[in-house]
Amino acid sequence: MKRILTLALLFIGTLSFSQLSYTASNHASGTYSHQMSAVTIGINAFNFDTTGANFTWDYNALGRDATSSLSSVTPANSGYQTAFVTQCILNGGGFTCLFKWNTLTNIGIVDLDSFPAVVVTLYDVMTMANLANNQLVGNVKGLKIKDTNNLIVPIVAEYYESDTIITFPFTYQDSGKSFGGWGVDLNSLGQNIVYKADYEREWKVEGWGTLITPYTTHSNVLKVKTTLDQIDSLNFMGTPFGIPRKIVEYTWYDAAFGLPVMKAEGIETLGLTTITTVRFYDLLFASVNEENRNIKFTVYPNPAQEFIQISSIENKSTSYQLIDMQGKVVGSSSFSSQISISELTSGVYFIQLLDENGVIGVEKFIKE
Repeated sequence: MKRILTLALLFIGTLSFSQLSYTASNHASGTYSHQMSAVTIGINAFNFDTTGANFTWDYNALGRDATSSLSSVTPANSGYQTAFVTQCILNGGGFTCLFKWNTLTNIGIVDLDSFPAVVVTLYDVMTMANLANNQLVGNVKGLKIKDTNNLIVPIVAEYYESDTIITFPFTYQDSGKSFGGWGVDLNSLGQNIVYKADYEREWKVEGWGTLITPYTTHSNVLKVKTTLDQIDSLNFMGTPFGIPRKIVEYTWYDAAFGLPVMKAEGIETLGLTTITTVRFYDLLFASVNEENRNIKFTVYPNPAQEFIQISSIENKSTSYQLIDMQGKVVGSSSFSSQISISELTSGVYFIQLLDENGVIGVEKFIKE
């Protein structure tokens, strides 16, 4: 009887925990950002397909290529409102253009720093969406392109088929399907190019559990797999052609954050998914002083038992902090090139160097 009761309690506990839900109120609704680290090198060594209930995704060993911000903005601060209204007026929209903009979008989500659209590169790509009625719907694409004089010009493309990106609330095993389509005519910018993207979107919440990244642990996350069966259509110099591709995105959501805390993106070919870019929320770099972020230093020996040595810091550090894998400060003091770690338990730690303006650098070390 005791065994049956224990199993029943475990089942009930698992069932209740699996009801973790991400609602529309959890999603960013205005200006919001968090620091992301991008990884493109060495990611083939990791498996991003694995998933399930009460699963632990351990990506502690991921590296870092660069840091950037994943952010959302209000429509007025997106940088694309003026371009949209101007384009709308030129197309005969008149005084209704600003009202149309406000109807189509109440949030802008920064997508990518750049996006290769077959023969041109688009910059500062942003999806302008409407977050309402428990849906996040993409209606306008904002982007920039270099004109024939190498000037960066903002342009906007209203979706001719609005894209329901996701529906709220979502929890484990929820799913959805939508269609989307948008395009740009670049002839007005001296580029004899018309580009269109048409796709079918399918998403499913295929897992829940714990996500471990190199700099923090998210204890309650939902993992969403999204596939875009997309056709990139291009009319280049009067010659039309289309390129089909299947885009795969794995996205981890933590209800404590307004935007995803990790995203792995890639292409599926003949049933095999190749991830090309991974971005994850970087807890320790979120507060690093922008002006001094390029400061490099070395921690040795690594692994270490009693002491670690710090070198090549350009004499800018005034203090340090030792951080464990949960983001807890386990030691701090004014700066010294030799730091005792004898009282730390074995494991992975980070050392933050600080100046009077905040954190100027972070490195990882192992205590044996």
